[in-house]
Amino acid sequence: MKLFSKILLISVAVCSTLVLAVEDDQSKASNSTKDDTSNATKKQDQDTDQKLPNPLCASCTCDAPQKTFKCSSMKLSSKLFNTTGWASLNDSGLAVDVMLLDRNGITEVPVFPNLDVRVLDLSHNNISVIAKKAFFALSKLEVLDLSYNMLTTKSLVPAVFEGPYSADDYEPLGQLRVLRLGYNQLHSLDADLFEHMPNLQELSLVSNVFKTIDTLTENALSSVRTLLSLDLSYMELNSVPGGFLNAIGDLTHLNLTGNLLETIPEGLRFAQKLKWLSLDENPVGNIQGDHVFPALKSLEYLSLSYMSPLKVIGRGAFSGLQALQEVHISNNPVLSYLHVDAFAREDPDDPTRQNWPRVKRFYLHNNNLSSLDAQLLTHWAEMELVDIRQNPWNCDCD
Repeated sequence: MKLFSKILLISVAVCSTLVLAVEDDQSKASNSTKDDTSNATKKQDQDTDQKLPNPLCASCTCDAPQKTFKCSSMKLSSKLFNTTGWASLNDSGLAVDVMLLDRNGITEVPVFPNLDVRVLDLSHNNISVIAKKAFFALSKLEVLDLSYNMLTTKSLVPAVFEGPYSADDYEPLGQLRVLRLGYNQLHSLDADLFEHMPNLQELSLVSNVFKTIDTLTENALSSVRTLLSLDLSYMELNSVPGGFLNAIGDLTHLNLTGNLLETIPEGLRFAQKLKWLSLDENPVGNIQGDHVFPALKSLEYLSLSYMSPLKVIGRGAFSGLQALQEVHISNNPVLSYLHVDAFAREDPDDPTRQNWPRVKRFYLHNNNLSSLDAQLLTHWAEMELVDIRQNPWNCDCD
């Protein structure tokens, strides 16, 4: 009987231990399941926090690898997306460097939210109104294209480009390097238009009918001391004052194509760092005597093409351009004379000696030249290309 009681007690103890072990395992399994579920929920929440659905990408193209948001030709409403729409773009986690909003029905530009956009294209719209501080929150903006719109002198004011406070500059858009304002309805510029652009390097005003660069415009251009490239083509200008060229001391590219200039602008003498110059499609009749190029010691590229009245290029026309490497004098229908010493400059130390620029590419095709002095080309030992096609050459050597 005692033996039976001991066996019974041992059996009960073993069973109790097994039950406790099973319950412990079940508890651990339950806790593990809860932990897994909790972790999965947290991960899902994190993923949701990182990438929320972006309704803008449903109608526009969001290219994550190229960091591009393309919404061109999408017939947007008269105004841009509302605040909620822009917020969804930020919340989606899409990094946008380039934003293309061209060719839409946009008439007004509101204040943009905080975006890391570097390039913003608003061209080919009907924009006539831009809100004050419209680009204030685009602290990384480098290129702004507002061409092909309906902007006027009255609507394009300094406050549009106002940026955040800075101890060094006046509320600057400090990263803005390129501004395109071509093909609008501008006739003049606000004198302080560029006061919030301390680092602007490239400016285009192409095809705005100014006719003349008035005092306000000259003051505006003079204020952009960092400018390297300036496009003043097709603006119906009949003169180019030298004051602003003197102020923009580092200018290297100047496009004066398609204006109403009848002589070589004397103001060019102030652009001493100029490397590239086009005067195509201007009604210049002769380049000789008192109407030759001023000394531009850095000029490497010159184009004088499609000048319908141009007849004569005389002695010393380009004598002050001793850095020339590429010259285009083409498609001038009545150009019949190019002096053999058009490029020659008298050596200041030896009057009997001439200096010539080291031209490498010379385009002289499709003019009205019947003869060309052979000595003109003998001075260019480094010549790589000469194009004299489509001229009515007189090949009668007698």
